[in-house]
Amino acid sequence: MMGKKTNEKQMIVINVILVLALLAVVFPLLLIAQYNRPSADDWSFGVYSYAAVRQGKGVIGVLRGAFETVKYYYMNWEGRITIPFLGALQPGIWGEKYYAVVPWIMLGGMVAAQTAVCRFCCCAVAGKENRQYILPIAVPMLILQIMYVQFPVETFYWYNGSVSYTFLYALSLFTLVLLGKLGLADGRGPKQIITAVLECILIVIVGGGNFATSLSCFLSMCVLAVLCYFFRRETFKKIYIYPCLMLIMLLLCIFAPGNIGRLNGNFGGEAENSALRAIIMSFVQSLTNIYSWTNGKILLGLLFIFPFIWMAVKNIRFSFRLPGLFTLVTFGIYASQSTATMYVDGTTGGGRMAAILYYSYLLWMAGNVGYWAGWLNRRTGYKAKQLLDRIGDRFGRYLIVYCGLIGLVLMGAIYLSDLKDISSYKAYRDWRQGWAQQYAAEWDARIEVLRDESIKEVEFAPLTVCPEMLLYTDLQEKTGYYWVNSACAQYYGKDRVDIVTH
Repeated sequence: MMGKKTNEKQMIVINVILVLALLAVVFPLLLIAQYNRPSADDWSFGVYSYAAVRQGKGVIGVLRGAFETVKYYYMNWEGRITIPFLGALQPGIWGEKYYAVVPWIMLGGMVAAQTAVCRFCCCAVAGKENRQYILPIAVPMLILQIMYVQFPVETFYWYNGSVSYTFLYALSLFTLVLLGKLGLADGRGPKQIITAVLECILIVIVGGGNFATSLSCFLSMCVLAVLCYFFRRETFKKIYIYPCLMLIMLLLCIFAPGNIGRLNGNFGGEAENSALRAIIMSFVQSLTNIYSWTNGKILLGLLFIFPFIWMAVKNIRFSFRLPGLFTLVTFGIYASQSTATMYVDGTTGGGRMAAILYYSYLLWMAGNVGYWAGWLNRRTGYKAKQLLDRIGDRFGRYLIVYCGLIGLVLMGAIYLSDLKDISSYKAYRDWRQGWAQQYAAEWDARIEVLRDESIKEVEFAPLTVCPEMLLYTDLQEKTGYYWVNSACAQYYGKDRVDIVTH
């Protein structure tokens, strides 16, 4: 399929159209970003750093506040070092209006990271000749990931949830890309030194983050290291230290005093399962996820990218042996993301966790399509390859037609089945109905009161609008979720903050 005569002008047009399609999907999400406001854990983690801003202590004071936050949570609540540090740096500490950058960071990180993965896989071995296939492979998957993520508010808008999962997921992909570059690099020049330093920084950040991402990233690094040990010993010597560093970070988090205290029941919780049972449940739940998420639209997306994957793997100098084993190993890595939460509470976590499970599901699906395509290409006989090349030459003339037809069918399926369920439509609806604007106006009125230092006891009426894309959780009446009010009161230096309905 798709021989050497593929029209370069067609590829340029396809790349441009795909970029425009991605912008169209992302635009409504960024349109309502200006109406985004902090909530819940944004206040809990931001107490010390926000106080430093109010007291005029500058960046140094903010960083001290962030380290103080890490110390408190590491000793008293949980051992994930990165999450409280990044949580303390939420943009709202500098002024609530800056909270609008949150979806820009999350969406930008996702797009950049997955494009980088695709670029590495396509070009690291083959070189420049595969560059034209990067976007046609990466963008359709990104579009499906962004449109169908289950809880957009926890994924793109609520900072504490999104930075702990979506952003760290993106950084884990950069971690793996840099590891691959270090393995393929020749010599120890300045470029390699800089890459090694960046890799170490990313490992500390990712390894100290959520256990789903850090564990799956660690296992991916181990698999690469083991393969290099058996087949490229010189490469193994370059990269083995990095999985070891990731393991150290994992152990620092797992055996943190806060984690041990929680599992011993000091904070009202304990492990629900044995380690073995948690692993088995992770496999079962992961199979359930794959079955439930694999539908006609996903298959259309894979069908769209397949010709470009086929052309890319033809140029990659790799044997693609044992595709069945590749699928089993990648499924194991995927399932490992659920193991920690299965062990602790018998679930796969909240909406922000579901997001990275969905992202990695699509990423591994595309990766498996690529690997099996490479295996099939290497197992095709000489005469069959000649026939496929001739078919590819003819088919290449109609590549735009093929992509256009698949794209139209996909858009039709989305429009007829679940248009109102996709994130882009929800964002447009919240803007078009004025809910996002009203939500921001009501919260700005609240913030004006909260920032008034002469007022110590605050009472607010409930919000009149609750936009699905922007509101993670509001302040509460005196119920079990009242901790949100306490966090808000502590953040703004109030004695109490209440919601009243009279």
